[in-house]
Amino acid sequence: MSDRPKRYTAWVQWNSRKTSFTGYVPGIGGTESSGGSMDELKADMGEKLGERLKARKERQSRAGKPPPGYHRIDIKA
Repeated sequence: MSDRPKRYTAWVQWNSRKTSFTGYVPGIGGTESSGGSMDELKADMGEKLGERLKARKERQSRAGKPPPGYHRIDIKA
């Protein structure tokens, strides 16, 4: 397995009223952030994204295996 971090796309904008950058990672709630510079925004969003991904991984591991007799199927929608 690679030790390289996965890349995520974020949407950012300049807020001229507050003179700061704001942004979020689509599809992952809780990643909304703002910063006075792009570097500050990237650092803060990276921390928040890391926390959200860690929490997601912990929830998935707690879910455990399904009861005996259940099988996984793929469904298209």
